[in-house]
Amino acid sequence: MKDQGMKSVQKNNFAETFHLFYRYDRVSKQVISDNLGHSLPTITSNLKKLLNRELIVKDGEFLTQKTGRPAQAYKLNESAFTSLGMELFGNYITIISLNARGELSAKERIDIIFENTDTYYKKITDELKKFVDSKKLDIDRIVGLGIGIQGLVSDDQRRVVYSKILPMADLTTAAFQKYLPFPVTFLHDADAVALAEQHASKRTEDAIYLSIGEHLGTAMMVDGKIYNGARGRSGTMEHITIAMDDNRLCYCGRHGCIETYVAISTLIDASKETLTSFFDLIHSDDSDALRRWHQYLNNVAEAIVNLHMFADSPIILAGEITNYLTEKTIGYLEKRISQISAFPEEKNYLELGEVHTNPVAFGAALPLVQRFVEEI
Repeated sequence: MKDQGMKSVQKNNFAETFHLFYRYDRVSKQVISDNLGHSLPTITSNLKKLLNRELIVKDGEFLTQKTGRPAQAYKLNESAFTSLGMELFGNYITIISLNARGELSAKERIDIIFENTDTYYKKITDELKKFVDSKKLDIDRIVGLGIGIQGLVSDDQRRVVYSKILPMADLTTAAFQKYLPFPVTFLHDADAVALAEQHASKRTEDAIYLSIGEHLGTAMMVDGKIYNGARGRSGTMEHITIAMDDNRLCYCGRHGCIETYVAISTLIDASKETLTSFFDLIHSDDSDALRRWHQYLNNVAEAIVNLHMFADSPIILAGEITNYLTEKTIGYLEKRISQISAFPEEKNYLELGEVHTNPVAFGAALPLVQRFVEEI
């Protein structure tokens, strides 16, 4: 029992030392001692283990005004391990890789039409392997693949439990896992966006995330974690009904959901225009485009006020739409929110997200990095 207790202490000291490299860009023995209070032999032993496992590397010396030998500097080996993320949509996928610090190291978009068939899933994994080879990633250092799904997933992140946008209900990670040598997990796409935004902003407070793309995705962050509730449905606020007798049919089968007012598909006619071409019209003061845009913003403001009624937290606008929003747009929304709010607002609670490209893939890959670090 005594030996087991000592091993547990040693493991904890080792983990604490490694985690320190995520707080500092460069670390010395003195920095470790000041932060953790470990003895010099313990520090030396843990640094040696980290170097042997290639989790850290030497990085020159610290400059000092004092006489004597400069202190050796160490830093995180950013190529120590890699996580992969994938966005899976109806007509394309995006694959990204994150380094050990959770930073984007490579990405690639591949046009491919979704099919709920083994042929399709094998084709995707083949593309993933090509990506790994072309980006010269060490497959033995890949800690896993996270896939952002347009649907709800099980608690163990291995099964799709609800999916109407793409017909993949009851799909399991086994469809991918049998072709890959590393773990595969699923993540609801809206939750992935929320995780990506939280990581980028280093936010610690509770928040509601509205991810606006072709469809609307919403997620709630409580105490630094995604709040999913008892059956994984909490936070799916896109299906709150604004007007039950409205003829706007949602993909869920109901009428008048927030999705049918706020998704990009309600703003543009995808058969003849893109968001970029739509905003070209906005910038040229096209009257019809401006009318549609202002009506859309009023709908967004209405949705935001409704959501803020039951969760008095900051609301973050995220997703594809953020590439086209300006401070002027946010100002318009804040003014409209103030006009229609039931309560006087002492301060603005609307914020613009920071992850403007591939947030689903980024957020799907991020937990794999965090999990690996936590398990060291």
